[in-house]
Amino acid sequence: MSLEFKVVKEVPQGKPTVAVLKLGGWLDAQGETLLVEAVREARAEGAANVLLDLKDVSLITSAGIRAIQKSFGIMTPRGGTVLGRLKLCNAAPTVYEVLSVTGMLVSVPMYESADIAIDSFDQ
Repeated sequence: MSLEFKVVKEVPQGKPTVAVLKLGGWLDAQGETLLVEAVREARAEGAANVLLDLKDVSLITSAGIRAIQKSFGIMTPRGGTVLGRLKLCNAAPTVYEVLSVTGMLVSVPMYESADIAIDSFDQ
């Protein structure tokens, strides 16, 4: 698996307000800026909801946690009560553990698959 961080954006068919960002490599300091910029870009292009697919993320550092926090801030209106505009899916056990220990999963829900997460935006 590559260490170089990458982001690939997809819009699921029939879900124009959802952007799926497929992440790969190490989500570290180099990936932080790329992820935050990708979320900003998706939001600017009209995405009301963003799913971060962590299937190919092999390592996450504190900078990666910070990137997810910044992404949450971009997708959550200031003073708003609407949560769940940013969701995660497909984390490897080691990545899941880091997200759990840091408390990230309290604010940003994790799903076992992209399909389940995408469908949850409609609820």
